[in-house]
Parts: sequence; C-alpha cells; structure tokens
Amino acid sequence: MTYRTGLLACALIGAGLVMSGGAWAAAGDECVKVLGYEWSGEKQSMDPADMHSGDDAYHTFAVYNRLVDVDDNFKVLPELATEWSSSADGLTWTFKLREGVKFHSGKDFTSADVVYSFKRLLDPALGSGAQAVMAFLDPNGIKAVDKYTVSFTTPKPVSELPVLITNKFTNIVPDGAKHEDLILHEDGTGPFMQEQFTPNAPVRILKKNPNYWQAGLPKADCLRITVAQEPVAAVSAIKAGQVDLVLNVDPSVIPALKDDPNVTLLQTGASNSMTISMWIDTKPFDNPKVREAMKMVVDRQAMIDTVLLGYGEPGADNPVPIPNPASYVKEAPKQDIAGAKKLLAEAGYPDGLSFDLYTAEGVPGMVRMAQVYAEMAKPAGFNINVIVTPAESFWDDVWLKKSIVTSAWSMRPPGEGLAVAYTQNAKWPETHWSRPDYDALLLQANTTVDPAARTKLYQQAGEMLAKEGGLILPMFVHQVVGLRKGCEGYTPLAQNFNLNFENLSCK
Repeated sequence: MTYRTGLLACALIGAGLVMSGGAWAAAGDECVKVLGYEWSGEKQSMDPADMHSGDDAYHTFAVYNRLVDVDDNFKVLPELATEWSSSADGLTWTFKLREGVKFHSGKDFTSADVVYSFKRLLDPALGSGAQAVMAFLDPNGIKAVDKYTVSFTTPKPVSELPVLITNKFTNIVPDGAKHEDLILHEDGTGPFMQEQFTPNAPVRILKKNPNYWQAGLPKADCLRITVAQEPVAAVSAIKAGQVDLVLNVDPSVIPALKDDPNVTLLQTGASNSMTISMWIDTKPFDNPKVREAMKMVVDRQAMIDTVLLGYGEPGADNPVPIPNPASYVKEAPKQDIAGAKKLLAEAGYPDGLSFDLYTAEGVPGMVRMAQVYAEMAKPAGFNINVIVTPAESFWDDVWLKKSIVTSAWSMRPPGEGLAVAYTQNAKWPETHWSRPDYDALLLQANTTVDPAARTKLYQQAGEMLAKEGGLILPMFVHQVVGLRKGCEGYTPLAQNFNLNFENLSCK
C-alpha cells in the first residue's frame, strides 16, 4: 500500500467507511449520506447549548428547531414562532408560537419550553457560548404570556432582537431538560430524530420524524453523517458515489470535481472567516506594534487566490465583511512590508522575530493559510515556524491553549460576530481581548434603536478590534459544497452551522 493510498484508506475509515469485498460499504447505506469536515471528537454533544465545533451542527440542526430562522441577508424567517412584534417603546418583543408541534419524546411544544431554553442558556452554571452573544437579555424579562405566546423584555430597546437571538445555540429544548441527559439523547422538534449517536464514533444516523410539523418533510427517510478531514478522501468518496453531500469541498480539490458530470458544486457568498489569532497578553504579541506589523504583511487578495483558488473575499481583521454597511472600511488593508519592518524594529526586534504558529486542517485551507502567511511575513523580518497538528485533536489540544493559532468562524450578524469571541465573558476568548470599553460599545450598539447610529457604533467596535486586537482576518471563504448527481433540495447557507436537510433527497 502506497503512502497516499494508505492515507486515503485511513481517512475514509475515520469517516465511517469500511472496505468490504473490494467495495466501499457502510452502515446506514440506505440513508442520504452526508460528509462533514469538522470534528468535535469526544466532546460531541446532542445538547444545542454545548456545541464545540461545526461538527455538532451536523446533527443539532437536523433534530432541533429555533424560534426563528434567518437567510443569508439575516432576514428573519418563521420557524417555531409564526409572527413577532415589538412594543412601542422597543423594550418588549412578543412572539406567537406555532401550535400542534411535538417534541420527539411526544411532549407538546409550548411557551414554557421557549422560556426555559433561553433562561437555561443565560445561566452561568451551564457555561454556554450563548451568554457572550446575548448579554442584552435579562433572564427575568423572558416570560410566557400564554400557552403559545412568549415575550422578551429588555432593560434597553434591542431593535435587532429577533436576529440576535437566532444564534447557533438557541435551538429549543423541552422545559426541564437537563444538560447531562441532552448530551447523549436529544429531544427536539426537528425533521430528524436520533437513531445512532455516540460521542467520538465515526457514524451518526438520524431517522425521519414521522410527526414533523411541516407537512411532507423531511424528504429523506434517514441521514448518515460522517466526517473526513482529508480532502482527497472527500473527493474520492463523492466520485465513487459513497457519499451524497460533501458539506465543504477543500478549494485545493475543487478542480477535481469541477467538470465531473456526476457532481454539482454549489457556492455561498461570504461564509467562514479564516483567521490567525494571538494572545495580546503574551509576549511578543502583547506589543501593539508587533500586532500591527503582523497585520501589515498580508496581501489579502494573493492569499485568497493562493489558498482559496479565488473562492473568497478579503477581510479587514474583524468579523464584519467589507461589503456590509457595518464595516468600518470600504476596501481591504494593503500589504506594507516596509511599514511592517519599521514597526518591528520600533517594537525592539530590529533583527527580526521568530515564533511558532500552530495550525491543522480543522477546516479546509487552514494549513495552507498558515504556510502562505509565513512566506508573506518573511520579507518583513518574521521567521514563522508553522507547526501542523492533527486535525482531529486541534480544537481540543491546541486551540485556546497556544498563544498563536489559525482558526475559523461562521458568518454572523455584526452584533453577534463582534461578541462571540471578543467580549469579557466570551466562552472562546482566542485572543485574550478583554476590554470593558469594547463591551460597553458593543452593548450600546445592540441596544441603539436608530439604524444609522447603530451601524456607526458597530463600525467603531470593528475598528477598535481590528486596530488594537489580536485578530488577523485576511479573508472570508465562499464555501463550496458538492452534491452527487441524483440528489436535490439542498441549499448551502453563508451561516455554515445553519444546516437545513429538510428538502434533501437522493435517488
């Protein structure tokens, strides 16, 4: 067995595919077969409050529903709520709920479940990442008006509340559901139900919910979800018809699928952000001039062309895409090697600066981004040693544990994206950015009614983070998914954790 063949075989075995009689066979082969790319390993959870990576979204968004949904423009759409409105003073939002919905356990869905789900997320004892992005909510202001009406009353008006409460954690669980039970056993209202799930196991199987509230859906009888973090394995699997949907095709292997008549490639707009994140309280990154120099060395368009093969758009070192009105700049920063070299000398490193940069193929393109960045930084005096770690353990053993790492974040609206990793109570403070003035500015933005004034505050927050923080965000990915011939009904969304398999079917 050659090294490449062995690598492919190992990657496919890790994805839940096993060799049998000379052909690739798999448990749950009668199901629609979905292949993901991120892996939560032993931390995999069925609790929507406890999502460690995009891997958990593969099953969470199939078995649960949120109060409302959003499209790629963050327009709010009905889900478990059918309509919503704000009071004249902007302090209270009221949601009318869908009647006749049942949890998978058979329990009726009511307003008590919504109240419990949101209060639970805000409980510090749970430790959910939802706390950082919903700091504007008062748990005591979340009330059941009647059996099918719920209200959110906030200390200050939150004009974008329906959008801001529609984050990756806010899928609704039953009143009284406990974290220790939900980790292993879901109880949602979604289109699919848990049939086979064990944390760190290679295969998840979800079966059709026969009592789903949306008539005629889902179209598939079951889903079989696996993960392959080796791009060649993913390409080989869909070419061979062993998987039906590849959720994120690595740009490096897109040419191998582009002209394949048996595969359709679908592309999103700005989706994942690709980042390099450093601890601003740790040498040498505690020096603002070092951080500024590290941002100046990036040729953003060249990185997009090299790493993503053009499937992306430039970023400006904060989570808001440049075309968004809330962006503080209208064009991407330009590379300035001479300026970076001068700043590095002023920071006390006239002979250059060496450090290790940790990465892994945690999402497609991360390793190449680190390698390309190291080459771009070299002329300015940076000697960067790129350390590639195993993808399957990166998020557990490296991320948040090393002072500079590559990372990636799903697309979020400005009020959420600027908060999720950068407020003082963030669950994932990957840059150790901890600024009370930043938190206050963001809270002011989220509670400002006037749209123009709110946009300006978001711009100020983005500029503060970009210029002073430890975040290098050179690009947003245009995510590409692969759909096997004979399959239809799947539309990828820019919020790549927001997965909708309801209409997906395969012949």
